[in-house]
Amino acid sequence: MAAKIEVDTETGYWLWTGSCNGEGRSGYGQVSYEGKTQLVHRVVFRSPVGEIPEGFQVRHADPWGRHYTLCCKPDHLEAVPKWEALRRRDWEGARARRTHCPNGHAYTPEHSYRDPEGSGSAGGVAPRGSRAAGFPRPCEIS
Repeated sequence: MAAKIEVDTETGYWLWTGSCNGEGRSGYGQVSYEGKTQLVHRVVFRSPVGEIPEGFQVRHADPWGRHYTLCCKPDHLEAVPKWEALRRRDWEGARARRTHCPNGHAYTPEHSYRDPEGSGSAGGVAPRGSRAAGFPRPCEIS
């Protein structure tokens, strides 16, 4: 595994350069470990700490305050309850990165609406059918 880790001297990140389950910064490193494909940051976290407690998730908690999925430095990882991981998630950023609904339709101005309340977001623009919490509803476009 160590051969697939590259240290960024500027940030201190340990960047996974092997296989990923997504594209670019949105993907998580993955490795075959103990006979199955597992996420690298979870494998690395378990090495010095032991098993991840039931109901907890390993979260990237680097000192720069960013959530960088390819980093697997143990000092940048922490186990938190699932509710805390969800609370810390960048919902607005995740929504902004979505370009298509689950049915493959592009989010365009014609297929979006401006929430008059703003839903606490900058500009209040949300894909049609989305809820304030950022979870999509089934596509309303036929």
